[in-house]
Amino acid sequence: MTIVGVSARAYRPATGLAVVMLLSASTLAAAAGKLIAVQWSDPEIKSFVSATAANPPRSLGPTADDQLGKLKLPVLAFEATPGVAENTFRIGPRPATERDVVMDEAEPVWYQIVERYGDVTVSVSADLRVQHEFPASYPIYQNESRGAAPQAGPTVSVFDDRNEGGEEGLLAEYTITKFGVPYTVTVECTAEAKDQCRDTSQISKDSELLKLIRATPPAATP
Repeated sequence: MTIVGVSARAYRPATGLAVVMLLSASTLAAAAGKLIAVQWSDPEIKSFVSATAANPPRSLGPTADDQLGKLKLPVLAFEATPGVAENTFRIGPRPATERDVVMDEAEPVWYQIVERYGDVTVSVSADLRVQHEFPASYPIYQNESRGAAPQAGPTVSVFDDRNEGGEEGLLAEYTITKFGVPYTVTVECTAEAKDQCRDTSQISKDSELLKLIRATPPAATP
């Protein structure tokens, strides 16, 4: 597994559950031996590849860009700071953004991009081998934000989370499928920011910021 840190801090996954997802993926993949078929013929991918031939896509840094270019699936990431994170900047100084890219060069069929904004951590991940599910015992909450309107985007689930130090926070997650691939967005909020994880309307709206940043279609077979 390769960890590409765009920040100077050592890599820390968005949650402990992310570690379970990444480790169990290899085990389950070995048993299944199947990969999701990417819809490389999708017009959005074709347009993206054509448009970025002369204009490089969003850069995460030379090392990360090189790593992502080796992936066998399209890469989605947030093109701007998600609103759920922006909302926390009102209660204190804007923290420096820290970003990590995680993948396996030996098996480049999954990735995770983790972005930390102080009290809120947002990650985007995708895997051509397996998908993960939360245990049935995890409590799920509805949107409790004041004046919450029905959400038009993906359905967001909110779960209890407990950090290593015992401090209680919340975790929000949703999955969207593009190009035949499921992409999972996870938002982790500390105890100070857990109201943001309850704002499922904002988290769902932020999905509009998910954009294709890298796509390397396989070479055509003669």
